[in-house]
Amino acid sequence: MDWWHAIDLPDGSVTPGGWDLRPTAARIPWPDLDGKRCLDVGTADGFWAFELERRGAADVLATDLPSPFQQRARQRFEHARDALGSRVRYEELGVFDLEGEFDVIFCGYVLQMVRDPAGALAALRRVCAGHLLLIETVSLPLEALPSPLARLDARHDGREWFVFNRRGLRKAVELAGWRVEEQTGVLRDHPGPLPEAQRASRSWKYRIGARGRSCALRAAAAGSATQLFGRDG
Repeated sequence: MDWWHAIDLPDGSVTPGGWDLRPTAARIPWPDLDGKRCLDVGTADGFWAFELERRGAADVLATDLPSPFQQRARQRFEHARDALGSRVRYEELGVFDLEGEFDVIFCGYVLQMVRDPAGALAALRRVCAGHLLLIETVSLPLEALPSPLARLDARHDGREWFVFNRRGLRKAVELAGWRVEEQTGVLRDHPGPLPEAQRASRSWKYRIGARGRSCALRAAAAGSATQLFGRDG
């Protein structure tokens, strides 16, 4: 079972995931989660869903787009949920298929995977009554430029659509009708126990910051989304 996330389990063990988000969780600009209805978009193994619950959420729904990766990840999610005695619910849904209303939405490393990140942010806004927590990969080279930017084909291998700099990420969120309340600086991603992740973290791209950097922000719903080209785009 190849885990995506490193998750602390009650027996003292840690799932051997590729990404250790535990240090990153301490840097997220969390709102008050006590008693809130929360949504985790793109949950994979469920790290952020379980973190929302651990921090006081009353109800958490974890979602992921149906795919072969999702099917394998759901098995790991259910293993962790059982071990944790968690009440987090799970549904197979893409970001554009969400329904209902949530007080807090967590969206981690999803925008880079969709062809329409602004549309995804607008879809999240339609089901959010409170706050959006967003964390995304950012490009350290693009950070050197003083404009809001995104680069196509983020990894140059066709696996991800976009990578933003921090200004670009903030601008995309604002154009979709959110008001950014707090944004972090550039965060360093941490590899998990998975040997492949440990090896990748020692590559020159990770050492110089061309890979393995992210940014988080908290936003609240503002007015209507900006219509740059009219209703028909």
